[in-house]
Amino acid sequence: MPAALLGSLADYADASRCAGDALCLKVHAVEPTLPISPPFAKGLSNPCIETKDGLSCLPAVHLISGWHQFDQTALTWLSHVKQIKLKNSGCFDDWSDDSGGGRWAAAGGGAPAADVLITTECRKLLTWYPAFAGRYTVAWGKEYGPCKEREVANAQKEGVDYYDKKMWPICRPAAMRAHDASAGTGGPGHEVTPPFVMRQLYGNRAKAIAAVRNPVDRLETSFWAHQHYPRRYGESADGLHKYIDEQTRAFSDCADAHGGRRCAYLYELLDRRYSDVFFHCDQIIRGLYEPFVQDWSAALGKQGLLILRVEDLMDRAAPARRRLLEFLGVPVVATLLEDSSEPPGKIRASYKRLHAQSLKHAHPKVVPMAQKTRQLTEQFYAPYNQKLAKLLDDAALTWPEGSAVVGADEIARSESAEVE
Repeated sequence: MPAALLGSLADYADASRCAGDALCLKVHAVEPTLPISPPFAKGLSNPCIETKDGLSCLPAVHLISGWHQFDQTALTWLSHVKQIKLKNSGCFDDWSDDSGGGRWAAAGGGAPAADVLITTECRKLLTWYPAFAGRYTVAWGKEYGPCKEREVANAQKEGVDYYDKKMWPICRPAAMRAHDASAGTGGPGHEVTPPFVMRQLYGNRAKAIAAVRNPVDRLETSFWAHQHYPRRYGESADGLHKYIDEQTRAFSDCADAHGGRRCAYLYELLDRRYSDVFFHCDQIIRGLYEPFVQDWSAALGKQGLLILRVEDLMDRAAPARRRLLEFLGVPVVATLLEDSSEPPGKIRASYKRLHAQSLKHAHPKVVPMAQKTRQLTEQFYAPYNQKLAKLLDDAALTWPEGSAVVGADEIARSESAEVE
């Protein structure tokens, strides 16, 4: 091993390795133990960091799709690819403290077989909105916690309500200023978002894959799958319409004031009126792929990011699987292009059938989405889908075929399937 490499992982977490790059220094300030552009061993399929103690091999592939996407069903065939080793490495950029980046990098262990790609999954990594932001909002939390403790005590002394008189007038704005100062506000390539934290460690060696479905369908499933929505808005088509109308209006109000990207990343942290929205538009945001993919694309590039449609993986499996295998540089074997998502003798699950199954499983009183609700939801997501398609040069990501319309009889006839 060259003398220059005779160091530990900690030796590579040195700000001097940033060579003055502003974003690199910002990432380092947030993640002080994360190795910065460490040297990787040559000739290995996985990015393995060379140290005096040997190799520490990082996952080569990150599956980052998200909840209610059917991605596990659509990608189950990956377990049959001999060049892929599925491993639970823990979510990237979701460690508990400032030393977590170094621990995550050190946990990889030695190199697998020469042609095997270590592959890990984190379903909350694609869209890191506040409820599942991981380390993205760490500076916010560091500022808010002590402020809340101090101002709760002050509120008690003064006999005033903390939420009205202290939280929003004092602590939340202070936490937001701390976040902006730490993470940056300049847009893709200027902010400490998870994709750019990943690039700091991996350079150009990271690969991320997301399988996503029509956000209208994803939202329909999520409304019924999370019982608090039907309970609040009504176990009916009108209830679903009321929910979507209220939530899309609330998000659009924020986007008009702050921009869609900032609202997708920080919604309920920006203003009291957004925090007061029921569950903070969380399910709306999970279907807003484009604001998050902006950063994934800017950080990893075409060679490092692949967005596939679940509809294609389910109903046009061969070309979609070929595209994924070629992206990974894995030999395209004919048997891998064949559908293997169902046991022998069982009818293959089409995308529409799987959507119907998810609805039946989600709630005993599920009813189909009304046409007026479908139009409302499609109109809301259309601009974001169009931006996504343009960003990735993939017209299919506008979902030109529309969302999956399933009737009450189709839901009733379907087998109940667990909602992913």
